[in-house]
Amino acid sequence: MDRSAAHTSASDERVRSPEHALRNVGICAHIDAGKTTLTERVLHLTGRESRIGRVDEGTSVMDWMSEERERGITITAAATRVPWGDCEINLVDTPGHVDFTVEVARCMRVLDGAIVVVDATKGVEPQTETVWRQVDERGIPAIAFANKCERPGADVLACAESLRETLGVTPLVVAYPIGGGDADEPLSGVVDLLERTAHAVDSGGALREIPVPDAVADEVDVLRAELIDALADRDEGLFELVYRGQTPDARALEDALRRLTREREVVPLFCGAALLGHGVPKLLDGVARLLPSPAEAPLPVLFDAESGGITGGDPPQTLALAFKVHSSVRRGTRSDFTFVRIYAGTVAAGTRLWNGRTGSTEEIQSVLRIHASDVEHIGIAHAGDVVALGGLRSTGTGDTLTVEGARVRLEPPLVPEPVLGVLVEPVRDEERLTLRDALEQLVREDPSLRATEDAASGQWLVEGMGELHLDIALARVGDEFGVTPRVGPPRVAFRESVRGHSRGAGEVDRAFGDQRADARVALRLEPLEDAAAAVEVELDPEARAHPEGEGLDGATARAVDSALRTEASTAGPVAGHPLSGTRIVVSDAAMRGSASVEAAWVQAAVAALREALREASGAGEVEVLEPRMAFVVDSPVDVSSGVIGDLNSRHAAMEEVVATGATGRRISGTAPLRHLIGYSTDLRSLSRGRATFTMRPAGFAPIAADGGSERGEFATGR
Repeated sequence: MDRSAAHTSASDERVRSPEHALRNVGICAHIDAGKTTLTERVLHLTGRESRIGRVDEGTSVMDWMSEERERGITITAAATRVPWGDCEINLVDTPGHVDFTVEVARCMRVLDGAIVVVDATKGVEPQTETVWRQVDERGIPAIAFANKCERPGADVLACAESLRETLGVTPLVVAYPIGGGDADEPLSGVVDLLERTAHAVDSGGALREIPVPDAVADEVDVLRAELIDALADRDEGLFELVYRGQTPDARALEDALRRLTREREVVPLFCGAALLGHGVPKLLDGVARLLPSPAEAPLPVLFDAESGGITGGDPPQTLALAFKVHSSVRRGTRSDFTFVRIYAGTVAAGTRLWNGRTGSTEEIQSVLRIHASDVEHIGIAHAGDVVALGGLRSTGTGDTLTVEGARVRLEPPLVPEPVLGVLVEPVRDEERLTLRDALEQLVREDPSLRATEDAASGQWLVEGMGELHLDIALARVGDEFGVTPRVGPPRVAFRESVRGHSRGAGEVDRAFGDQRADARVALRLEPLEDAAAAVEVELDPEARAHPEGEGLDGATARAVDSALRTEASTAGPVAGHPLSGTRIVVSDAAMRGSASVEAAWVQAAVAALREALREASGAGEVEVLEPRMAFVVDSPVDVSSGVIGDLNSRHAAMEEVVATGATGRRISGTAPLRHLIGYSTDLRSLSRGRATFTMRPAGFAPIAADGGSERGEFATGR
C-alpha cells in the first residue's frame, strides 16, 4: 500500500478540492545543509522511490548528472512530483553552491512556496542568506527545516535565533527534537508543538505516534505556550480565545499559522534528521497545510510586449513562462526540454503557442512530467502546473508563451554579469564545429554562461559565475559532446564604464547593392548611477523623424539598438572590455537616398559610438571595473591569524571576525576576485584542510592600482 495514501494527517478537507490540491515548492539552502538528502527521503516516504539514495555514495536520484555524483553537489535544479495525502507536490531540489545562484533564482520565479533548509549545528550560513534574498524578493511564503538534529551541537532554538537575527524573519518553532544534539540519548523522534504529540519513524519509514518523553515534556510545554502567545499576538481570532482564558486547539493554531505563513508574517520552523527520516513526515504536512496552492497564490504581473509597461486586466486564455531549457541524451539521441510554469489555460501535445520575443509560433510535440532524469508523457497540463515541453525550437529562458495576438509578456529573469572567463580552443580542427555546437547548447541552457567566438584567433571566451561553474560547463562538453578542448587559465571579467559625458557622430555614404545610402547618426554617452549596470540605449524623438531626411523607423530603430548593444560588449576604449554603467542616447539620425538601408544605419551608429568612446577615453573619463567577492572563512582559532594575514596579502577588506564556539573563528569581508582565484586550494594547505571557504559576487568596483602586474593584466584585454 502507498505510504502517502495511508498517511491521514494531511488528508484534511481543506486540501481536498482539485484546484487546491497542488503545491509548487522549492528546497533551497547553503551547500551541504542536506537539501538533496531531504529530497531523497521524501521520494522514499511518498512511495516515489523504493530505495533511499545517498549523496556520499553517488546513488541519489535527484543528483543524476555524472558531475553531480562525482563531486557530491547539486549543479542543476532537479524536479519531481510526489503525492502526500490529498496533495500532489511539485518538488524542485535547487543547487546550494554560489556559482549556481542563477539556477535557484529562475526556479524561485515560478514556485509558490519554499523550504529553507538549515544545518541545525550551524544555523544560517552565507549561501542561506543569498537564497533567502531570492525567496524574499519574490514574496514567496516559506517554511524552514532544521536538519541534522542527530549530530552533536545541533540546537533548534539557536537555529531559530539565527533565522531571526540574520534573515530578519519571525521564526516560530513548531517541532522539537527528542534527543540528539548534546543530549545523552540519540535522536529518537520529533514533537509536534501544535498538537503536542510525538512521532518517530521506524526502519521501514512508517510514521508512528509515541508518548512525549518526560525528559522533554517541560521544554515542550514552555515552547508550546510561547507558540500560542506568538500566534495570538498576530491573529485576532486566536487572541479572543486566549483573552477569554480558553486554550486553542490544534485546528485553531493551524488556521492562524496558515494565514500568517501565507502572508509572510512568520516562518514556521520544523526540525528533524533527513538522513534518518525523523521530522520529514511533519515537514510534508507543513507543505500541504501551510503553503499556498497555485489557486491561492497571486497572479503574476503582466507587461506590455511592446512598451514594457505594466498592463491591467486578466491574463490571456493561455499563458506560460519558460524558465529553464535542458538537453539530455537518451539512447544516443539528444532531446531538448523546456520547463514551463502554466499560469492560465491548458497545454497539450499539438497546442500552438506564440513566442512574442522571437515572433514565432511554437507547436508542442509532447507534455512531460519530469522525475530527475526520467520523463513521463502526460496528455495535458493545467494552469498552476510545472511541466516540461518537447519540440520548442526557438524558446529560451524567460520567454513568455501565449496565444497569438496577446501582446503581453511576463517578467523575464535578471541575469548577473559573469565574473570569470577562460579561453577555449579545439585540439583538432575537425572538432571546431562540435565545440561550437556544444557551447551554443550550454549557453542556451544556462543564461549565466556566455561564449564569444573570436574568428581571428579561432578561440572562444567562455565566461561564467566562478571557477566551479566553468569547470562543470567544460566537463559537460567532454562528457556529453565527446570533445575535450584546450582551456587557458582563468581570467577575470573586467568592465569599462564611461563616467563623464561625450559625443560622437558617424556617417556612411556609399552604395549598398543597387541602392546608394547616406546615413548620419549622432549620439551621446551619459553615465548611469551604477557603474556596473547594463548598457542602456535610448532614441530621442528627433532621431525617429528628421526634417532633412528619413529618420529611424521601427525596424531600423531595433537594428540600431541591437548593433549598439553588440558593439558595447567589446567596445571598451581602454582594453576592449565590455561596456557597463553607460547610457547611449541616439540624439540625431537622418537618411538621404531613395530608400532606408538598414546596414547604413547600423554602420553609422557604430562609427558614432566609437568616436564618442575615443573622446571619453581621451578625456580620462573611462573607468576600469573589476568584480569583487564577499567571502566567509570558517577557521579553527589556532590558524585564524595565518588566514587573516593571507587574506590581507590578497587586498581583502575585512568586515568582522567573530567567535563560533570555543574553538572557531568566522572571518568575513570582500576582496578582488583576481586575488581569490585558486584560494580554496591555498586555504586547505594553510589550515591543513580544517578551514572552509565560501564566496559570492559583491558587485564591481574601480580597479585598485595595487601593483603594475595586475594593471598589466587588465590592460591586455580579452
